[in-house]
Amino acid sequence: MKNINEILTLTDEIEIIEAVGTIIWDKKQEADELSEGETNFILIDIFEGAINEGGFLHFFNNEVGDYAREVLEAYKKIGAPKTANIIAKAIGLFGINNFHDELEKRKNAIAKLDENALSGWEDLEEIFFEDEQEEDVVTLIVEYIRNNTSEFNYV
Repeated sequence: MKNINEILTLTDEIEIIEAVGTIIWDKKQEADELSEGETNFILIDIFEGAINEGGFLHFFNNEVGDYAREVLEAYKKIGAPKTANIIAKAIGLFGINNFHDELEKRKNAIAKLDENALSGWEDLEEIFFEDEQEEDVVTLIVEYIRNNTSEFNYV
């Protein structure tokens, strides 16, 4: 296993993300407690996977949606306020006090949403994918890791 300083000498940002991600996921499998930085990394990773798989409906309609508020905060912590704002708006489409961290309650809330909310999610997905070039999350994550190496300190 490489240490974080060795990983950060890689020149390709995707390689850095993949190396750090592999170590964190392996650590999580061993039931080790994750640091705040590692947790933020994982939250962004699961969100990106869900949104790429099926958009906000897929994200909210699965267990990963239980962590929507934490995902929003993780994006803020890496310096991605535009993405955080998109997620906040997606949560807001549930209406006041209708978003639930618990899957079954959230599924019931989704079933009651009108077409405006669902099309609102689709609009936000378009913005999310269009703004990816404007707010380079990969670069922001690598910078976050560089600025918080103690959170990713592997032996």
